[in-house]
Amino acid sequence: VYDELDVKEYLVSQKKESHFIEQNYVDPRTTKITFPEQKRNLIYIYLESMESTFASKEDGGGLDFNCIPELTKLAEENTNFSNTDKLGGGYPAYGGTWTMAGIFSQTSGIPIKNSEQTDDVNATLAEQSSFSSQARNLEDIFADEGYNQCFMIGSDATFGGRRAYFESHGKGQTEICDYNTAKENGQIPEDYYVWWGYEDQKLFANAQEKLTELSSKDEPFNFTMLTVDTHVSHGYICQHCDLEKYNGEVLPTVLDCTERLLEDFLNWCKEQPFYENTTIVLLGDHPRMDTDLVNGATNTSRKVYNCFLNPAKAPSISTAGRGLTQLDMFPTILSSLGFEIPGNRLGMGTDLFSDEPTLLEELGYDYLSTELQKQSKFYKENFY
Repeated sequence: VYDELDVKEYLVSQKKESHFIEQNYVDPRTTKITFPEQKRNLIYIYLESMESTFASKEDGGGLDFNCIPELTKLAEENTNFSNTDKLGGGYPAYGGTWTMAGIFSQTSGIPIKNSEQTDDVNATLAEQSSFSSQARNLEDIFADEGYNQCFMIGSDATFGGRRAYFESHGKGQTEICDYNTAKENGQIPEDYYVWWGYEDQKLFANAQEKLTELSSKDEPFNFTMLTVDTHVSHGYICQHCDLEKYNGEVLPTVLDCTERLLEDFLNWCKEQPFYENTTIVLLGDHPRMDTDLVNGATNTSRKVYNCFLNPAKAPSISTAGRGLTQLDMFPTILSSLGFEIPGNRLGMGTDLFSDEPTLLEELGYDYLSTELQKQSKFYKENFY
């Protein structure tokens, strides 16, 4: 179970019925979203366990040295929504503190409920044939607008319910490229297996190949990928890693490698014809689930990284000093592509490009977390 979860508080909350989600949920099924005349492409990169705590204290992180200088620079030079006036990010919301939960929260604007992260939750989700198919999410919205969509990972997509989730949305037309398809396509040998499947160096190479294909088509695209080398425990040392820079210390070495791979990939994207009409979103999927480098950091002091490159608009107010969670990414990503959302809210999230306050800013972290944990008949009837 996530190390910051107060089990006693959670069990007590489960006995209480709450109308909080029902009262604050803005239904994308009935919200009239206005689309830009020229539809932008989206490259959506989930950076495994990426939190701003890995930066130096001077830069807004929690360390004496900066393990993510390139990500820090990207955030400074582009759009980063932060809880401070330095590098920061989003608070880890209840129901969004592991990979599938983070993906679900960021793409639907609601938390995963009734399925706490126990040892067998990923196996349970993997066994489901569908995943919250009633909730209208990013993939559904893009599908209705004619986007070609692809979800790429270096592991088995079935794990944790990822396949079920993406196949349950986007009219069932989202292409899934995972460890298994990489073997089928000859991108890796039949007997190849490292870490969770294949490493990020190969993932970014495969992403370039797929983006070249998607960008050759007439329709806009939504390309989503999830890195894995920074996963617990410690991370994966690949052939691309510089073992001398941090004297062989694993996580700083892997973070450094991830940054270099990402930098090369972004530079490649910027050289492509599709880039001018493409927004790139970099988001951590959740805070790190061990204490490597962040020993002593608390749930509320650890922030999930975010960065928006080449968005369609500029934020209407300062991006510093915002109170945000993964839930706010749902409308914010749409807004970054030029979509206009009446009231600037969608799901349980708020468009951070607008001046509308988020639920966290209005209510505070403790109240929001407590209410999200409570039983919700509305949630069960509409999303479970």
